Amino acid sequence: MTTEFHSHPDGQLAAREPSTPGPTPPGPTSAAAPIPEQDRVLLELLVHMSLRLRLRGVDLESSTGLVGRELDLIALLTASGPTSVKSLVADLGLPRSTMTAIVDRLQNRGLLERHPNPQDRRSVMLEATPAAAEALSHYREGMLSLVNHIKKALTEVERDEFTRLVAKMADTF
Repeated sequence: MTTEFHSHPDGQLAAREPSTPGPTPPGPTSAAAPIPEQDRVLLELLVHMSLRLRLRGVDLESSTGLVGRELDLIALLTASGPTSVKSLVADLGLPRSTMTAIVDRLQNRGLLERHPNPQDRRSVMLEATPAAAEALSHYREGMLSLVNHIKKALTEVERDEFTRLVAKMADTF
């Protein structure tokens, strides 16, 4: 039996057991072994929460104008300073052709610059621009709205535990 979730008008999420079992939703998980019920509940909660965040305007990608690997690349460049394409390809695990396409898009938008690599004339270094730092600032603003929601939804003790668990998860990625 699959747990279903519904929202109350006050924004609270509640679980209910359906009267009849539903089919396994199509997708990559349906071809594999069945998902244990506890994992399915967590999956559905995470999906529901992410969709609710988007509906409430916490769409972090839209707030920056960056999507997926673009945001990853800008975050890496902003944190590390000028970096070689070769190093970024290794860090992000992307094919060089994909990295080139992302770099071209970001350069056209003024978010990064290419410079000759002083150690290897055959390669270039990439550097984030001030506009990239501004885009990351918008991302942080979006995350702050999530933090503010968490502060409203959880008690101080729950927030401390949530923070501890998120830190633990972040250290495993």
